[in-house]
Amino acid sequence: MFPDYTPKIEKADLVHGAYYYGRCRNASIARWNADKERFVYWRNKFGHVFLEEICHPEDDKVFDVFVVEKEIDPPIKKIPFLEI
Repeated sequence: MFPDYTPKIEKADLVHGAYYYGRCRNASIARWNADKERFVYWRNKFGHVFLEEICHPEDDKVFDVFVVEKEIDPPIKKIPFLEI
């Protein structure tokens, strides 16, 4: 059986700057950046922690996506938006 990539919250209903609980390969909490139409999350790879962006399932059917479950209160460690 294949994993379900159906988000509980549609992309059009996401709120800019809000934090969401969901799932992807490397995170369970992400922040929505409506300007870039991407989620931003903290990634930990081989002891290095850095920010990374990821798409909503409506935007990508090939690579990893953040499957949104619900909006949450901001976490203790805030997620700033990337300045790329």
